[in-house]
Amino acid sequence: MQGVEEIEVRPFSSRKEYELMLDYFYEADDTFLRGMGVDRLKLPERDKWLDALLADHEKPDGERNRFYLVWIFRGRRVGHSSINKIVLGTEAFIHLHLWDSQLRGAGLGSEFVRRSANFYFERFNLKKLVCEPWADNPAPNRVLEKLGFVFIRRYRTIPGVIAYEQDVNRYELRRPNQTLQPTAGRCAVRMKDELRKLK
Repeated sequence: MQGVEEIEVRPFSSRKEYELMLDYFYEADDTFLRGMGVDRLKLPERDKWLDALLADHEKPDGERNRFYLVWIFRGRRVGHSSINKIVLGTEAFIHLHLWDSQLRGAGLGSEFVRRSANFYFERFNLKKLVCEPWADNPAPNRVLEKLGFVFIRRYRTIPGVIAYEQDVNRYELRRPNQTLQPTAGRCAVRMKDELRKLK
């Protein structure tokens, strides 16, 4: 699949990567934030959030509040995934964010999430990944279904400290016997077409 070989997923390794992730939230307009279930008024003070992230980064896996992976396309950092509510050997909650708006809808998100899920299953020896996107945000819901996440239920909650009360769809992915394979078919064709436009 064209484009897949240009994708890299790896753990955050620098202050700059945490700053880029914060830029994604702080520089987004209110409509975009609401579209992913985030309340701008709940964003913590930027410097305090960065300090907390960097302190957490230094902890061993079993003590971390959250673990971040940076998504790289053609050598450029374009998004991130993270897990929180980590129970080593059992489960964690996965989050996904494609920073570059030009890459949304190109099919890359599925490949980034697939690689991220495989990484988390291995690194944290997880049996299950849980994801609870805003029910009315079609993009993450589509990606999760395409990758084999099973829809469990829709319910109303405040899914995180920076979120407002909303309906979420709970999805779960059990650890497969082998790594998740790249998505194929129409997604691959669409990705090729979209990537051609970006060249």
